[in-house]
Amino acid sequence: MSQTIGVALRQAIRCLERHGVPEPQAAAEVLLADLLATTRPYLYIKADYPLSTDQYVAYLARLQRRLQGEPVQYITGKQEFWSLEFAVNTRVLIPRPESELLIEHGTRLAQQWCTTYPQACVAVLDVGTGSGNLAISLAHMLPQAHVWAVDRAYGALQVARQNAQCLGVAERLHWVCGDLVTAFQEARRCFALCVANLPYVTTSEWDSLPREIKEYEPAGALWGGHDGLDLIRRLITASHEVLAPQGFLLLEVGWQQAAAVQAIIQRQEHCSCTGVYHDLAGIERVVWAQVL
Repeated sequence: MSQTIGVALRQAIRCLERHGVPEPQAAAEVLLADLLATTRPYLYIKADYPLSTDQYVAYLARLQRRLQGEPVQYITGKQEFWSLEFAVNTRVLIPRPESELLIEHGTRLAQQWCTTYPQACVAVLDVGTGSGNLAISLAHMLPQAHVWAVDRAYGALQVARQNAQCLGVAERLHWVCGDLVTAFQEARRCFALCVANLPYVTTSEWDSLPREIKEYEPAGALWGGHDGLDLIRRLITASHEVLAPQGFLLLEVGWQQAAAVQAIIQRQEHCSCTGVYHDLAGIERVVWAQVL
């Protein structure tokens, strides 16, 4: 029943192709390389090496899960983000590359705030932390900062805590189970930076989501109401309660939502300016605002 690495891999790719699975070669390679605790190039270098029967059976089981629509990241239990490896499961959204814009620009804006207030303590808030990918990445980039991460799902916070421990920043991470910024009403205006990748899928978009997303990723981390902006709108309105003077709010938004989000910001008396950052595909992906 056992096969060589090369034969097993070719069979897997053809099987995934026949069933219309997206990116069949990448999926087959990642699932096998992870099973063997090696790299994807190794699979081709050692293509003539035999798989044990147990390894081959385990690989077939992984392929079956992928054929049923389960994302590769949930099968392997991990996803890379900002060059860090995060544990993921169905309690958290799978981190996407476009969210790295929040780290890139969040780091720069936090450093800009530090230049304005060099004696102040740097506090960062991540709202809707999920796997903790934003909070933990910012902790790595801002070694002088303490980061608070809030999520309404306790199961997500358990995943995030594990990731912070494994990635060596647990001592500077603080976890809160709650709704947006309501838990911080006593700590008024203390955060230099607030980042959020909140649910922004609209009602009309929901039915057209790929099976991998709609059937496996947590709906509460995806659906943002009729226009996708229910939670984003609430956070913008409350942002001045937690952001320090001249502090920054960064929001990841969906396709064609940036203008609507900016309009919400511009109606707030406490916001002094706003702008947009584009992702690599040219999509307006992150909206920023500065508070008075």
